[in-house]
Amino acid sequence: MEGMRQCNIRDCAAIMKYFAFLEEELQNPEHGLDEFSGARKVEEYRTHGELYKGPSFSTISSIGPNGAVIHYEPTEESALKLNNDEIYLLDSGGQYLDGTTDITRTGHFGGKDPTDFQKEAYTRVLMGVLELEKVVWPHKGRGYNGGDFDILARKHLFEAGLDYAHGTGHGVGSTLCVHEGPIGVSKGYTTKFLPGMCVSDEPGYYQDGEFGIRIENVIMVVQHPKFESRYMFENLTVAPYCRELICTKTLTHEFVAYLNAFHEKCLEKLTPLL
Repeated sequence: MEGMRQCNIRDCAAIMKYFAFLEEELQNPEHGLDEFSGARKVEEYRTHGELYKGPSFSTISSIGPNGAVIHYEPTEESALKLNNDEIYLLDSGGQYLDGTTDITRTGHFGGKDPTDFQKEAYTRVLMGVLELEKVVWPHKGRGYNGGDFDILARKHLFEAGLDYAHGTGHGVGSTLCVHEGPIGVSKGYTTKFLPGMCVSDEPGYYQDGEFGIRIENVIMVVQHPKFESRYMFENLTVAPYCRELICTKTLTHEFVAYLNAFHEKCLEKLTPLL
């Protein structure tokens, strides 16, 4: 469990180095970055981290309309040039000797302003991520599984008439398979959660031909610190969310406070590695 915590911190530092690089590079219209070379750059930053052995799956690096293709993988021949006007979706992960990572961050880098609808969609996806992450449940008796919790990640999207056509989460091994059963979060998963199990938390929204939004953390089942009869999730992914895409009007004060505390945690964990 501690290995999964530590590899995710190192992995998030690599992602933030890449996003900082993008934020600067994309201000220059003559830059030579595209979806494919961007994916290679992420890999380069990961190699600087301790105990890294390689990617845990093929990187999804997608700009604008390609972000709406859920399992998109860029090729050198067909990759679109990156820009700071459209939404960029990066879904990637690493294999480390102490664990396995899988992280998705959707970003926007300060060019043409995102639309109100894009911001609302991103914010509702983010609220779904947090609803699943924050759930606390009793483990006596039947126990609970990913089929029980899937609706938590979708409820705020449902309120706006939106949804996504994939599962909310999959099991994640430790220096094993990044998509590992028998646990997951969607209808059909019946294996109950036990401490130490890790699962992805990745709702999204996809507007065909325009943009895609997905936010993904790896969360781990842990014993509740105050209640012996309850379990909860610990979020292992300590990478900040995109402030440019957050619609604060849609968030409650509780969500704002939770996000502020999380970003303080990101600052504390990542600063020594940046």
